[in-house]
Amino acid sequence: MSKIIELLSEKIHLKKELIENWFNQKFQETPALFYNSTDLRHNNTKIAPIDTNCFPAGFNNLSIESHKEASKVSLEFFNQNFPQAKKILIIPENHTRNLRYLENIFSLHQILSTHKEVKVGTLIDDITQETAFETEKKNIITLNPIKKQKDRIVTQDGFEADIIILNNDLTDGIPEILKNITTTVIPSTLMGWHSRTKSAHFDIYNQLAQELAQILEIDPWLISSIHRSCHEVNFKEQIGLDCLANYVDQIITLLREKYKEHNIEGDPYCYIKADNGTYGIAVWPVSSGKEVMEINKKERNKMNMLKGSVQNTQVMIQEGIPTQDKIDNKIAEPMIYLINGKVVGNLFRVNEDRDEKISLNAAGATFCDLSELKEEQTNISSDKNRMAVVYSLISRLAALAAAVENRNALIRNE
Repeated sequence: MSKIIELLSEKIHLKKELIENWFNQKFQETPALFYNSTDLRHNNTKIAPIDTNCFPAGFNNLSIESHKEASKVSLEFFNQNFPQAKKILIIPENHTRNLRYLENIFSLHQILSTHKEVKVGTLIDDITQETAFETEKKNIITLNPIKKQKDRIVTQDGFEADIIILNNDLTDGIPEILKNITTTVIPSTLMGWHSRTKSAHFDIYNQLAQELAQILEIDPWLISSIHRSCHEVNFKEQIGLDCLANYVDQIITLLREKYKEHNIEGDPYCYIKADNGTYGIAVWPVSSGKEVMEINKKERNKMNMLKGSVQNTQVMIQEGIPTQDKIDNKIAEPMIYLINGKVVGNLFRVNEDRDEKISLNAAGATFCDLSELKEEQTNISSDKNRMAVVYSLISRLAALAAAVENRNALIRNE
């Protein structure tokens, strides 16, 4: 059995009441976002999140069982926070050719429409009337143009939403139509990548991990990662690379100490990634500051631009965690989906074209739900229930960090 899964599952069993009381108190003080997903990396020694999404896609990859759980927990969220809400409007990304993403919106619509009246809006100016699109699996979703009516958002046919659920990460900024409105938008537009940074999220996560580690009586590094950030970087002009190189060498030195402390074999490495980006864009694994200073043209071009042709000027340097997870002998990593801070699905991203050190969020990735896997399909030899308990602990901690981020953003905007 994986050493960290065994260690944490035993700790959770022994300290379950203390842990639940801690989470309950924290989420009472800072309510969870409507939804999150978090990517974990797990090796024999440690398990930690490497990315936390506040506008997650991929609901189409959840099993039927996970869909049912998502529907149940979403109803709990609305009953708890918006008991009068009956009409929900989903506003997705401006993708109409990404059929897999459209399948995600179809699945999210299904999850929500079990208990609410739900429509899908659009921010695409060229769509001026109800327009149907076919998804990856030949399902149909209809995108509805939206408009501002006084300070409320309505669709062209007059559907006035009680709640807007945003599934758009707003890399390009907050659209004018969503500014100065009284319609409730969840998650807040302030959580878009136009202002959110990964380094701020992981600063908060690491503080919370220290608190939780005291309860668990473990080294907090076992459930977190070391990171730094550099701003005012220009990869095309090779400006700010010395900042990156210095921090890479710092982190590598710290990791060598941790590897020695925990008897870990292998050479440490880092990821340099966009501090405010998504879709696995602008991610670069490096092993030394020297490697940063010798960046080639191909890597400069890859790191220079984000989604929507937004230039990448802020980066986070994050400890690399090689994954030991495999599904059917293919490299994999856990992806955990949460609603209201509660786990509704445990997925694995599988990519046989990648190795254990680099990002699996790339072409060729497929997905499977832990609930549908047989234990012999994984290489961890862990009881599936034990795995789920540990994944829940780490992902709930990441969801709590996102909730604190949201609270901080709202305070700054007052």
